[in-house]
Amino acid sequence: MIMKKLVLSLLLIASIAIQAQESEKKIKIKTYGFVGFDAFVDTRLSVTARHNHVYLYPKKPNYDKNGVDMNDRSKFDFGAGNSRLGFAISGPDAFGATTSAKIEGDFLGNGSGNDYLLRLRHAFLKLQWEKSSLLAGQTWHPFFVTENFPSTVNFVCGAPIHPLSRAPQLKYTYQPNADLSLSIIALSQGDFKNTGALEQVEMATPEMNVQLKYGSPKTFFLAATFGVKTQQPVTMDADSIYTNKNVTSLQANLSARYTFPALTIKAEGIYGGSMTNMVMIGGIARKTEGGEPINAEYTPIRTSSIWTDIHTNGKKVRFGVFGGVTHNLGTSDESTVVLIKDDEGNILIDETGYTRGSDIAYVYAIAPRVTFTSGKVKIGLEWMMTSAAYGEDIDENSKPIDTTEYTNNRITLGMRYNF
Repeated sequence: MIMKKLVLSLLLIASIAIQAQESEKKIKIKTYGFVGFDAFVDTRLSVTARHNHVYLYPKKPNYDKNGVDMNDRSKFDFGAGNSRLGFAISGPDAFGATTSAKIEGDFLGNGSGNDYLLRLRHAFLKLQWEKSSLLAGQTWHPFFVTENFPSTVNFVCGAPIHPLSRAPQLKYTYQPNADLSLSIIALSQGDFKNTGALEQVEMATPEMNVQLKYGSPKTFFLAATFGVKTQQPVTMDADSIYTNKNVTSLQANLSARYTFPALTIKAEGIYGGSMTNMVMIGGIARKTEGGEPINAEYTPIRTSSIWTDIHTNGKKVRFGVFGGVTHNLGTSDESTVVLIKDDEGNILIDETGYTRGSDIAYVYAIAPRVTFTSGKVKIGLEWMMTSAAYGEDIDENSKPIDTTEYTNNRITLGMRYNF
């Protein structure tokens, strides 16, 4: 009898173990992405990157000895490097949370002239509890609000007016209900770095962001983000002495979206200092006092930006338009990016390596578009007019003055086969 009960108990335990194993979630991998082709025509040579896929703004004149502007000419390009491949992964629960991961890349290279090399876009894991989550890895910077960004045919989504950045990060989100979430994010810098300064990983503290989201993109959505980061421009001052003087900058945005049955309206405002890691104009400038440079001391160049994007919600045909402007507001302290001191006009200090578009006062763009979708194929056609106001000089706060506008018109044809 005892032996019979023992056998029955072992069989029961084995049965429970088998059922537990069968109920455990298996790892699932879903492949996604698209094969893409883009064709561009520009009426003026412009500042671009990634084999012309990343468009920013038109170049200022570059005159030959006869006074001919060599940048005042047209250019075209075809490219397929924006084609994308990703893997979405789910699997067994861990630490009482559902688990997921994603890894995604494209073929736009490393930005150093090596086009069409595989480039990492996203690589992260996520633990999701009932009312909170933890994300670790590389994905969109919080200032790129995934629920609300321009739907341009040009894949840079309105840069440099709209932020464009991905970053390695740790992100904790508390979500008490479906319409409200609060996130705290610590970030480093990966593919998208601040211009000139030491990499963020050299600092003792990461960039920190706090983000509040409310609502749903299906109806009304609102997001507010606040960030702070510290940079170290140099490790050695003008006297060849080690220095660890830092520059602290603040950033903030407010992003809103309203979706009607037939129309979607998006808008956003951004303000902050030293946002070149988001592919925006600005950076940092050298502090001065009475026109004289202060040894190894820098200050953030402030940038503001506002944009809107409106489109219809048709399933097969959509019409839309993007428009926005970004301004270089200069620094709050007396500063310079280029200091000309002698009578011959020789540049004695050049800090433009810490900036993007340091001689640009503002950039504005307007881009109407139409897209057609049939099955897995999407075709988009867009005309984007972009103007940049270049200054002949800068004031005592590194703000460009005496400006002249230069304009480029880009026609983009984009084709995607989604899978």
